Amino acid sequence: MLLIYWIKFPVQLAAMKDSKSQFLLYLVLIIFGSSIPGNSVPHLVALTWDKLLHIIEYSILGWLGYRAFKSDIENPAFLVVPFGILFGCFDEAWQSIIPGRFPSHYDVIADGIGVIFGTIVSYFILNKPK
Repeated sequence: MLLIYWIKFPVQLAAMKDSKSQFLLYLVLIIFGSSIPGNSVPHLVALTWDKLLHIIEYSILGWLGYRAFKSDIENPAFLVVPFGILFGCFDEAWQSIIPGRFPSHYDVIADGIGVIFGTIVSYFILNKPK
């Protein structure tokens, strides 16, 4: 059931018009996913490349964050990247209180790589010369 929600979520997210709402909803989704007790994580997800999932998850965060604040801030990368890394730290701290979940500084590093990558990609896509 949760896997189906994760598959449908990007489509539902794209249907929302307000980029700041999408960004906020994605933050909530990350915390929701991190709140799943370790023994409840589907076996298929548990045996995948964990760090790659972190990079992808936080690349989406970087992309959504850059897009959400592009019209408000001259260079939103200076806000989005530090926020994304701090949010990754919070996410790992949150996991430390969830039964069966364990924080990892390697996950924070993967989160940081992801948010930087997503922000850079968003910068080049959204700032293409017309």
